Amino acid sequence: MSLISELVDIKSKALENNPLGDPVDRKILVFHPDKLVTGAPLLIEMAGLNGTPKLNNRFSQVLNKLHKKDLLGNAVIINPDFSTKYHVNQYINSPAVGNYEDFLVKEIIPLISEKFETGKVGLFGKSSGGFGSYTLASRYPEIISGFADHFGDSGFEYVYIPDIPIAYRELHGTSLTAYMEKMAQKDDLTDNEIRTLNIIGMSAFYSYNNENHLPELPFDTETGMFNEDIWKKWSGYDPVNNVESNASNLRKLDAIYLDVGTKDEYSLYMGMRTLHKKMELLDIKHTYMEFNGGHFYNTPRYEESLPYLIAKLNE
Repeated sequence: MSLISELVDIKSKALENNPLGDPVDRKILVFHPDKLVTGAPLLIEMAGLNGTPKLNNRFSQVLNKLHKKDLLGNAVIINPDFSTKYHVNQYINSPAVGNYEDFLVKEIIPLISEKFETGKVGLFGKSSGGFGSYTLASRYPEIISGFADHFGDSGFEYVYIPDIPIAYRELHGTSLTAYMEKMAQKDDLTDNEIRTLNIIGMSAFYSYNNENHLPELPFDTETGMFNEDIWKKWSGYDPVNNVESNASNLRKLDAIYLDVGTKDEYSLYMGMRTLHKKMELLDIKHTYMEFNGGHFYNTPRYEESLPYLIAKLNE
């Protein structure tokens, strides 16, 4: 028997008046067994790129595969709509994007926990979703009990700086506002446009201007000169750089799963290996795996992490 799936509507107060004009009415796709069990784990997927909840995609196929093997137990698994006009979400509050940290922690978790009478909460995601899983779990160990970080943003120098020359060429001679308006009218984005939106989106989360709430880029759009002051703001969010300050909270978690592909196109194996090594030195219990693959089409990695999280959160 397949998992039961249903859509839950949520109207977010946290996202009201967000500067991008992104909708406050969102949908949460919920997967659960036919018989709900009080206190079962609640697992929340954090998408890597824009994605609205869909049935019959790779994610739902993986869940049904695990369910048929009886590897999901009684867990309730949700796929909320976290999409933004920047096509990325780092899952932290930003006056340049919206309060997505509050949206998850203060609205989604209480709503779903009450509606389905769930127990411990775990986060999981790939890329930006992996970063969000690590970051929020390390901030809220009293609410979130574990996470799976699949090749999440880390080792920022290797991940983002290679895209800066591309973003410079795309933005040179135009404004952020004009560029975003142009992108909003396109149905299909080129690889360079996606990489540029990634840099703009990260700036909106890591280095926004407190006065006008616009992203501050880590380079000058006229000359391309690198901005060290802005980069320092970015670096503070890098798990490789903040794992020490988060160590006490990370030790409180019941489950930490990390993995990365040895052929990752964004060189994330460098950041993830460093994060793994630092966690070992800090005596933070975790599971770390490497696989023979790149950054994309890795939804099947959830076949490793979800049973692990569920087992740990049920202990």
